[in-house]
Amino acid sequence: MKILTRYTITSILKIAIVTILLFALILAAVELFSKMDQIMHGGVDGSRLIEYIILSLPEYLMMVASISFLFAVTYFLSTLTANNEMIPILNAGVSPVRIRMPIIVLAIVLTFLGSLFQEHTVIAAANRHDELETELFGASSTRDSRNIVLTDEDGFLIYTQRFSESTGEIYNPVLVRTHDDIIEERVEADRARYDEAKGWWIFENARIYRIDGRDVKTEIAAEFEEPLFDPEPRLFRSQNTDIETMDRETATEYLARLWDSNRTSWQGMATDYYRRVCSPLAILVLMFISVSMNYNFKKNVLLFSVIQSLAIAVIYYVADMVFSIMGHQGAVQPYMTVLAPFVLTILLSLVISLLGRKV
Repeated sequence: MKILTRYTITSILKIAIVTILLFALILAAVELFSKMDQIMHGGVDGSRLIEYIILSLPEYLMMVASISFLFAVTYFLSTLTANNEMIPILNAGVSPVRIRMPIIVLAIVLTFLGSLFQEHTVIAAANRHDELETELFGASSTRDSRNIVLTDEDGFLIYTQRFSESTGEIYNPVLVRTHDDIIEERVEADRARYDEAKGWWIFENARIYRIDGRDVKTEIAAEFEEPLFDPEPRLFRSQNTDIETMDRETATEYLARLWDSNRTSWQGMATDYYRRVCSPLAILVLMFISVSMNYNFKKNVLLFSVIQSLAIAVIYYVADMVFSIMGHQGAVQPYMTVLAPFVLTILLSLVISLLGRKV
């Protein structure tokens, strides 16, 4: 049994690794050639260009992993059938479930490792890749945010025209403090910076308007501090940053704030967040599809097996796209955009497998 398990896992991993690397390098080459004109005429440094290409690989590896393992499992099982290797295995008393069980365990392990890789490597590499793209090719920066509005539980609302990632400052901020939905204070400033030692923001060249009933008191200060207003600078950066590239802590904090301030935007952002967190599950789903398929074809076993698996994979990705659109439009809850395609695809693969065995 150990020999069969080792043979199954090593065969699938060999095929999958080669396929993943091949697909990832093709995608990296396509990206590189799309910028060839800028590279040739922009005098891009060779070492920085190599770093740029390497940083693109983690995202491409995750992108092609699910399809690659789908192909690897399909190729392995169809080869066993086509070469009549399945017959002596079954005659030795090994059940079909026993043959497929190591593949399911491998799929679970790969999904877990893919989730860790996604959160700790892919996101960091993607952020650095975007920064390097801005430096090398002059692409618009995704780090400097504009027209930001944030609220917090202490009754503060702030609007700022721009947050600079390089300086960590916000420009032309307007801070409003309310109590029971009544404005008590308004602060306008040229800029504000976050004081790490104190843990709050310091506003420069500030105009302070304090409202007491019908009276408004005006004050001008070179520096103004509000200790209760203490959101971290990363929350300003995250406002216009793709939630798929935020770290998990920042993303959850951002969604919590968005839930209080803008439910419509929260729906779309939460959909993207759930899809990002659960994206490694595609490896498990597609490998399960391959395992549950019927491989008892009389001729061209590999060809028909691959076509059968890819057909259901297409159904999964179409369902994923449809439910994603529905999630962004508010037709379904964000978690359903992830759960529904998984359930539908697994049920469909099981039905096809049962029908195939009766034929």
